Amino acid sequence: MSELLEPQPTAQPATPPAAPPAAPRGDDEEREEAARRQRRGKLLQSIDKQPEFASLQAQMTQLQRVARDDNAHARALTALIDDNPALLSKLLRLINAAYYSPVGGGSITSMHRAVSLMGFHSIGMLAGSLLMFDRLPKGADGDRLRREFARAQLAAALAQELCHSPRHADHIYIATLFQRLGDLLAGIHFAPDIQVLDDLLDAQELPRGSAERRRQRDVLARRTWGLTLEELGLEIAGRWGWPPRMLQVMRSLGCDDPGRALRDDEYARVLNTACNDLAERLMAVPAEGEPADREAARRDTLLGWSRDLLVPLGLDAASLPAQVERTLAGWRDLLGGLGVPPDALRSDAGQAPPPKKNPLDPKSAAYRQALAENLSDAVDQLARMNKKAAPPEQVLESALGWMIKALDLQRAILCLRDDARPLLVPRLAQGHKGVVLSRHFEIPVEPPSDLFGLLCAKQADVLISDTADPLIDQRLPGWYRQKVAAGSFVLLPIHHDGRVAGMLYGDQHEAHAMHLNDRALTLLKLMRNQVLEALKRLVPALSEPPARPRCGA
Repeated sequence: MSELLEPQPTAQPATPPAAPPAAPRGDDEEREEAARRQRRGKLLQSIDKQPEFASLQAQMTQLQRVARDDNAHARALTALIDDNPALLSKLLRLINAAYYSPVGGGSITSMHRAVSLMGFHSIGMLAGSLLMFDRLPKGADGDRLRREFARAQLAAALAQELCHSPRHADHIYIATLFQRLGDLLAGIHFAPDIQVLDDLLDAQELPRGSAERRRQRDVLARRTWGLTLEELGLEIAGRWGWPPRMLQVMRSLGCDDPGRALRDDEYARVLNTACNDLAERLMAVPAEGEPADREAARRDTLLGWSRDLLVPLGLDAASLPAQVERTLAGWRDLLGGLGVPPDALRSDAGQAPPPKKNPLDPKSAAYRQALAENLSDAVDQLARMNKKAAPPEQVLESALGWMIKALDLQRAILCLRDDARPLLVPRLAQGHKGVVLSRHFEIPVEPPSDLFGLLCAKQADVLISDTADPLIDQRLPGWYRQKVAAGSFVLLPIHHDGRVAGMLYGDQHEAHAMHLNDRALTLLKLMRNQVLEALKRLVPALSEPPARPRCGA
């Protein structure tokens, strides 16, 4: 997984309340903490290097600079969103949603009135959310992020509706909206990594939206990046100049005593966290069926959510359903005004493989030409990378990427030989659930015991057009049929000095979706040769000349 930013010394996030002195740590703990800090630093540096992030940070910082200027006017804030009438209209819609229950409810029609009621800080943060929204990518990754954006808006609207603390009423919407800022930032800048992380959680069969899934995601994120996604969001928000008080209220907090009423920032933090949870649950309620059935499903969801929160958050069980229904109606209107497509609100948005755009007929001349051009480009690029002694891992990653592009695969996997067992074991994977499913690809080679091992032993480059064919199905290992279940796949064994060194694998969801003519197969073999060249630099044993047989052997 890629890494994500290192804080600049000029702007640091708010420091949480001082903790009691920690007990002395052993050498192992200190090494682990040092490794965690190193991972975190690499992550932050990686984000800083991305042009899109640098542009967003510059705009966010400028927004906050205007917000802190006592002489600033509403027109200065409007200028920062490029005087774009469409963007200004969206901002006013968002401002009204954020302020609909206090004074001014839904009637703010100018930036001057918005600033006078809410202040520059709040308006600047809401403008920032639209800056991020307008940067969301297209395709499946963008749909997943638009759903996250919509969920955050619903959570913020719920918090605004349910908040009864005058002290927090003016900023509860924004604090809730940005509590999961790290999710959006990581999704924008590291979409493949987030998909891998979700795939790993899916493999543990943890329900989406569950508390346990979020806990396990934090564990994986800290293990990989050195910080959780929430910590990432707070880190970046601090660098954008957001007020320390806001950062403190944005921190999530669960409710551990259903019989104790909460106050002060503890109340606000639990409300933020609970409303983000409720928004996720409500969006998971199926949109199909009769209106009465959907409303009943939402009531059941609300009942389960509120059971331990009525006293801590001072909620009224009788009026709660009406409050939520009213909020949902306003939320849907807001999303329509912001241009969020209805499809982005589906609970499965972004989870399935992205649909193909205008796929070519595999039997057509246009398909054969495009395939040959892509594979030729792949061979040329890999050859150049090897000639320049590019890092072997980069060459291999590039090879898998070219396979996916050229053959329109849903995933590609590289396996290498592990002589200690002896097996082919997964080394790299790309594509839909590639990292998770690659774990199953442990292929016995001495002796081979399944179709993959047999094909590798025979050095057979093969395209299996239909895995459901009885002759093929009975030779596939059980884990493949149960876990992978691809409709077709291509396999290219990698041999060196007469022995199996690895294999390249790629698959399609549907049967008969790939066709390889002689030209394409030749180019695939040339691409494999470049992969072997990179492997010789990665695995020293492959570059050594074969041992001469001893006399009498």
